[in-house]
Amino acid sequence: MNIQFKNGRVQTRRHLVRWAVTSALMAAIVWPGLIVDAPAYAANQIETVESWIDQILQRGGGKRGQAPEAAPKSPLLPTYPKVLRLTLDEAMALFIKQNLDLIIASYGIDAARGRQITARLYPNPTLSVNTFSAYTQGCDIAKCGAVAPTLSQLFEVAGRRGYRMEAAAFDTMSIEAKLEDTVRQLGFTLKETYFRVQRQRGHLAVDQEVQGVLIKLLNAASGEGRKNGQDLERVRLGLLAVNADSEVLRDLQRIEESSGDLRMMLRIPPDVELELETNLAYRPMEPNFARLLEYALENRPDIRSKRLTRDRRKSELQLAKAIRYPNITTELGYMAQGPHGPDNQQQWALNFSMPLPVFNRNQGGLVEAEVAVNSVDAEIEKTEIQIQNEVAVAYRKFLHGRKLVDAMNGALAQASTLFAAAQQAFTRKEIGILDLENTRRSYADTEENQLEAIFGYQQNWLRLEWASGHDIAF
Repeated sequence: MNIQFKNGRVQTRRHLVRWAVTSALMAAIVWPGLIVDAPAYAANQIETVESWIDQILQRGGGKRGQAPEAAPKSPLLPTYPKVLRLTLDEAMALFIKQNLDLIIASYGIDAARGRQITARLYPNPTLSVNTFSAYTQGCDIAKCGAVAPTLSQLFEVAGRRGYRMEAAAFDTMSIEAKLEDTVRQLGFTLKETYFRVQRQRGHLAVDQEVQGVLIKLLNAASGEGRKNGQDLERVRLGLLAVNADSEVLRDLQRIEESSGDLRMMLRIPPDVELELETNLAYRPMEPNFARLLEYALENRPDIRSKRLTRDRRKSELQLAKAIRYPNITTELGYMAQGPHGPDNQQQWALNFSMPLPVFNRNQGGLVEAEVAVNSVDAEIEKTEIQIQNEVAVAYRKFLHGRKLVDAMNGALAQASTLFAAAQQAFTRKEIGILDLENTRRSYADTEENQLEAIFGYQQNWLRLEWASGHDIAF
């Protein structure tokens, strides 16, 4: 028993030694990491605050409203100027010239014009050559043979060719109207994207202005030394500056996203920096709702396209009625024979043929053409109701947006004055960091709300033009 107890103590000592050695090795491995991370929790907190504030001040540089850096240049895209300055009208002209969706849509017009050419063509004549001969009673192909070429031509009756030409012409005009409607739809998207970029640049300018004020106050606080609890105030200012910096970075991301959409619509490579020269501004306008609605119902490209489609289907209905009458085929033939017949040496033949309209008088085609006309009539009525509602809703939203801008008048000036006074009071130690932050937030919210109100007004302006298909100054 003593031997077992002695053996147990020996094994226990061995385990303790192994545990101690292992712990020493782990401490030797982990200790450098602890040494590296120790300054975050060290007693010398002042140096950490100073280095952190220095990093904030270094990041705080930047111009008000500065655009994001251009993307790396791609060697696969055509050469453009490094900075492309565009007004809204210039952007729209460039969009119509080289937007790929519009180019694809324009190909449909070329195809329709090709169908017009086909509709004008006449049926081709048919040439057939028949030969026959006898080979008995001393005949061969030279003596008793004959060659009879025949030329046949189909003549369409009841004005079929005219109806086809008319239907093809209406089809071309309908596709041209669809292209105009595509320009209307995508033009609204382009203008909205243009002003969305300007709105985001406005947000960036506001956030950079606030960031500059906080950096200025932080610089002033850093020069006063570390007395009377200034470290805590500096840390709070630093946190506000960090939040402002994050807002600036988010604004840059949103600008890059909106600018990317604009570049895609304008077919511009990503390395080109866009400078948009038409500002987002409030322009009072009094649209005439009745005239806009009347113009939209008569001239908007989508309803014009449907009306032209109805005219085309009416022509197709007339064509379906004309198909009931059979076409006539004329054949003109000539036969040359050998010296022994079988008949006279030369003979002419003139034949007329036509199918008998006994079973098929295009009954199904007539029903289908009539249904097509009724269907497009229903589509036109649906489009009229849709246009009326779109113009009415866009007009009301435009009026509400104008009232919202009017309600914001004067608020920005008051908020700016209050923010400037708060900065001076904070510098003189008359207010604390919380009062400064509340004033800063009120100023930024007021300026950004006014920017959003102007953008909403401009957006409703564009939507009313989109709904009516015309400038609202009309």
